[in-house]
Amino acid sequence: MYMQLANALDAYITEEKLAPGTQLPSEPTLAAENNLSRSTILKAFELLIDRGLVSRRRGKGTFVRSRPMERRLPELTSFSEHIHSLGLRPGSILLDYAEFAPGSSLRPGSPFPDDVGIVVIERLRTVGASPVGLQRLIVPDYIAHRIGLNERIAARPDFSFYGGLCDAGIRLAEGEEALRAINATPEESEHLGVDHGTALIEVERLSHDPSGQPIEQVRARYLGTQYLYRITLTNQSNGGSHESDPRTTHRSGGGYTPCTDSLLDGDI
Repeated sequence: MYMQLANALDAYITEEKLAPGTQLPSEPTLAAENNLSRSTILKAFELLIDRGLVSRRRGKGTFVRSRPMERRLPELTSFSEHIHSLGLRPGSILLDYAEFAPGSSLRPGSPFPDDVGIVVIERLRTVGASPVGLQRLIVPDYIAHRIGLNERIAARPDFSFYGGLCDAGIRLAEGEEALRAINATPEESEHLGVDHGTALIEVERLSHDPSGQPIEQVRARYLGTQYLYRITLTNQSNGGSHESDPRTTHRSGGGYTPCTDSLLDGDI
């Protein structure tokens, strides 16, 4: 019964073209209208949550979600460009901005030498008014100074780190990215408006300039129901081109294209 109800709600959302953020009928309402128990309604909602169709907001109800945002690897587009291509509006909210002097005992772990100061920026990334992920960017202080980065700039909803690099003439040559599945911590759950332990996709990337010096380290954690990475694999033994390594998730080319083309701003 719960599967039948979930399928009926799925069809209703699709056929009526309900917009993301639309609130669905409450559990008591659905139970009364369909002569079902509340536990059946809850299981149906849980199935829709697993499908990525709806989300539950504590004390508010169940709401329609946008469809997962698919990205192909390697795909040289920025977070903002990617979201714009879906006809949606990207944004960000600054959660924390911190500068750490060389040798500071308080600085977080990073690939940058201890004798180099670093700047750490944490942001909540949004699509429309809905949060989709959390991102932490770490850059050397000399790079931050060169592009004029400060807390005021980082707080701008349209701030693009890669755009700043481009304007300053700083070029990236390559980058490596790794993905893994994790569960949201209580703090992350609060920011994202989901239950503690919700599935997230963690993406970690380290990018270098042409000399091999690291320029940025990024850790992003996206809602698993909202972000989908698609990888095309080919069999080299059959003469196919090797676009993605089936053993690891690796993106070459630094996630960067010339400033005149699209930028993979590292989902920054």
